[in-house]
Amino acid sequence: MLPQVEEVLKEYPRIEAGLVNAGKVTEIAGFLMAFTVPVIVLYLDGREALREARFVPIEKLREDLQRIYEGVFGE
Repeated sequence: MLPQVEEVLKEYPRIEAGLVNAGKVTEIAGFLMAFTVPVIVLYLDGREALREARFVPIEKLREDLQRIYEGVFGE
């Protein structure tokens, strides 16, 4: 899943991505309320704007990111 998400994110250069391995950083699961994997969470100004978990349809992710990106950056 990671390579597909990284490919989609290339279309949105102003989005910063980070990867956290919940197996190594166990506190993150509780903090993000992420109790299944994978989980994709997008924050805007410290607030959650998008969450996809377990089965992440790449095209839906792309569409959601496009909508948010256009709304925030006007691009």
